[in-house]
Amino acid sequence: MCGRAVTGDVSWEQYHEWMSLVRVPSDLIRPSFNIAPTTMNPIFIPDGERMQGVMARWGLIPHWFNKPLSEMKFSTFNARSEDAASKPTFRDAMRSQHCLVPVQGYYEWTGAKGNKTPYYISVSTNAPAFCFAGLYTEVKLPDFVGYSYTILTEASKEPIEGLHHRMPVMIDESAYDDWMSSKTTLADITRVDPSRISFHEVGAKVGNVRNNEPSLIDAI
Repeated sequence: MCGRAVTGDVSWEQYHEWMSLVRVPSDLIRPSFNIAPTTMNPIFIPDGERMQGVMARWGLIPHWFNKPLSEMKFSTFNARSEDAASKPTFRDAMRSQHCLVPVQGYYEWTGAKGNKTPYYISVSTNAPAFCFAGLYTEVKLPDFVGYSYTILTEASKEPIEGLHHRMPVMIDESAYDDWMSSKTTLADITRVDPSRISFHEVGAKVGNVRNNEPSLIDAI
């Protein structure tokens, strides 16, 4: 699963240069080293044959949900890739609304309940970030208007399978366009090579979402 992530201090200008985005929001991205579900974060969505950047709520709001967001009680920040196509919450987005979720890394906890150890997981890259496979919607509710997204997960693989049984779907750069086109199945999307994935233990401060400083990702 993925319930905390790091976008770092990347700007829309950097994302624009990296992904050749056709447009981006005018508002600044707040630097973040401990983002949690329900927060607003940058994602990339299709724009014709190219992409645009938008700010979106982490936690997908199904297109058929028309009540106030405050009444949405089910969790949608992750979607199991194995059955997302059959779940009413995700199946329409799985069919045609694919997005990329740029991050610099994410956190995972392992160990016994009440005594879990946090780890920071990242991918080596020369780019400002790497991307998770995501799904998105655009909705208009009484108390929320805009975009929302979820991160697709799959069974964990080396080198991090010992940390948690689930992991985000981390897409190789060569497959970004294939995923965004919605024409290629997730099974055929190239993942980041395991040799590029690294992880290390971090401090317990990351467990509090109010803590949000660069030192959270430092190894201990």
